[in-house]
This record gives sequence, C-alpha cells and structure tokens, in this order.
Amino acid sequence: MAGLTIGAAFLKFYRRHEAPVSFLMFGLGFVFDVLTIRRIDSTRALVQEALYLLILGVLLLLEIRKITGGLELRGKGAKLWEYHGLVVHFLFGSLLSWNTIFYFSSASAVASFGFILLLGGVMVANEVGKSLSPGIPLRIALFSVCTLSYFLFLYPIFLGKLSRSTFWLGFGSSLTLVLLLWAGHGLKAPRYWRKVILPALAVHTLFLLAHATNLIPPVPVAVKKIGVYHSVEKRGGHYLAKYLPGEWTRWPWGTPEFAARPGDRLTVVLSIFSPRSFSDEITLKWYRFEGSWKLEDRIPLSILGGREKGYRGYGTKQFFTTGDWKVVVETSDEREVGRLRFSVRPDLSVTPRSFQEDVF
Repeated sequence: MAGLTIGAAFLKFYRRHEAPVSFLMFGLGFVFDVLTIRRIDSTRALVQEALYLLILGVLLLLEIRKITGGLELRGKGAKLWEYHGLVVHFLFGSLLSWNTIFYFSSASAVASFGFILLLGGVMVANEVGKSLSPGIPLRIALFSVCTLSYFLFLYPIFLGKLSRSTFWLGFGSSLTLVLLLWAGHGLKAPRYWRKVILPALAVHTLFLLAHATNLIPPVPVAVKKIGVYHSVEKRGGHYLAKYLPGEWTRWPWGTPEFAARPGDRLTVVLSIFSPRSFSDEITLKWYRFEGSWKLEDRIPLSILGGREKGYRGYGTKQFFTTGDWKVVVETSDEREVGRLRFSVRPDLSVTPRSFQEDVF
C-alpha cells in the first residue's frame, strides 16, 4: 500500500513538473553513459547501446499505435505506461551522449564541429518545452540520429576499417530499421506516414549530404596527440620526441614555432586511437602557406588499433622552407581526423642545443 502511495505521489509530482523531471532523466542518461563507457569498441558498450535502441524502438512503436488508436492499454498496463516518458528521455540521453562524445573526439575541421553543434542542438530541442514531449516527428528524428550513428560506428569496428562501403552499410541498416518501425505501426490510414517517415528520411538525407561533403567526423578513429619535433626515437616501449624549450609555449592557444637550423628535419609525431582489430591507413598531408595553402607532400602511415592511448607513428620532411605550415591527418576515405599548424623560423645561433623530450 505504501508503494502504491509513493507511486501515486510521484506520478502526481511528475504530471505537475513534467518538463524539469524529463530534463533530469535526460541528464541522468547522459551522465550515465559518460561515466560507464570508456571505449567505443568495447563489447559491453555496443551491446548496451543496441539494447537501448531496441527498447526505445519498441516504446516508440507502442506510442505511435496508442496515439493513433491501434493500441488500448488498461489496468496495470495503463499505469506502467505513465512512466514510459521517463524511460524514453533516459534512453535518449544515454544514446545521444554516446554519439556526441565519440563524434566530438573524432572531429577536427571547423565543418565537423558544425555537425557536432547541430547534433547538440537536436538534443536541446528534445528537452525545451513541454509541448515537444509528445512530438512523434521529433522523437523519430532523434531515433534516426541514434540508429544511424550506431551503425556508422558498428561496421568500421566489426570490419576493422573505415571506408565508403562501411558508411553505406550503416546507412542502409539504419534506414531499413526505421522503415520497419514505420511499417510496424499497423496503420491503414496513409496520412499518418508523414509524421513518421518524413522525419526519418530528413535525418538520413542530412547525414547523406554531410557524408558527401565530409562533414561527418571519421568515428571510430581519433587523434589523441600530435606535435612537430626535431627527431623521435623509440626507447623502453615509448616514443620520445625531442623539442627545444619555448617552441611549444604558445600551444594550444597559439601557433607553435619550430626553430630550424641547416640539416634539421620536420618530424610530426602522433598517437591515433582506433578500435581493436582495426587495420587501416592514414595520410599526413603537408601544406605550406604562400598566399593560400599549397599541398607539398603526402606521407602514408599504416595504423593498428587497440592501444588505449593510440597507435604511435610519425612522418618526417627533410626539405622545407621557413614560413607557416600545417599537417592534415586524413583517413583512407579522405576524411580529416586531425590537424596541426606550426611556423618554421630560422635559428641562426651556433650554440649547442639542449633538447627536451615529449613522451608518446
């Protein structure tokens, strides 16, 4: 009896404060995934997110059928249904936090950050105002974002590479799943299709355009650390990159300066995260600024996945001039995963140099 009283009191409170309580559940879901998921390629994370998608899909299907008269709940079913909104908000919070965290970790170019901001705006739109809470079109759009992102993460992890084909596999799987959700609502009235199918098609079209213009960050690959150095050597399982004191004092708020003497080489060292069993190739593209950025060189690097702090690699350029440079790190499907800008200035001193070491 006490349990029923507590439940009734909570439902009364929830009905009076639906918007803030829903927002709180969304926040709890967001924080839960932030604290519990560390690696995008962990089996537990992939199974957990797949389960969330399944539960969320079933709840959306039931919600559509209930709103359109295809489902009528009585007794305990009706009472339990009053809590479904809280579950939906928690699941959206978890799924969208998972997506945003890993998109953000892989984003590099300004365009990719625009994509991240758009994704963040969608999350905010889900929570602002009580009037949005029962909106089936918005929920279908959010569900489409979650399913698309999940499959775009899954296939590169499963196949061990990132390519155009993995995008199309993910895109096709997500679209099929959302279409099955629409077909499963059992409606004979065709007019309702626009409230379910149009939001899903709009999201998939947006992702398709973003992919065509390389706006989608290349998840699950991410640059963990990158810098330009005078040399690098492997010692005791570590890569030790050598630099001069003062060269990196302006980083990350300014452009680091490389003090070059005759015979020096530019050595870009990086650690790049990729999932276990991942084997692919990245390219270091070297640009020099001469009124505009001119491509000077391409250095391919093979990467292997699994290391927590990222696979270490480096590219060296022997012939260079002073001025502004940048190195862009691209995946095998030509998406930017990281970049480094630096300035090369002449060092006319002949005094011995004392190098410091950066550990990778």
